Amino acid sequence: MAGMSPEAVYNYLGGVQYPAKKPELIKHAKINGAGADIINALETLPDEEYKSQDELIRIGSQLKHKEWSEIRHEHGR
Repeated sequence: MAGMSPEAVYNYLGGVQYPAKKPELIKHAKINGAGADIINALETLPDEEYKSQDELIRIGSQLKHKEWSEIRHEHGR
């Protein structure tokens, strides 16, 4: 999946004011033109409030969903 990296997630979440909940993250990603891979990865997140993009990536990388696995793999986490 080309373009699936923490940097890509950050780019698609530009403008999000943290703390933010999952629906807000998904909404911003869609507004910013995220593809299905990013949206699918965000939809696998727990329904929590995220304090920062770094927290979002950390929690997402602990999931077993293939999109997040690729993020973890690309950054050796």
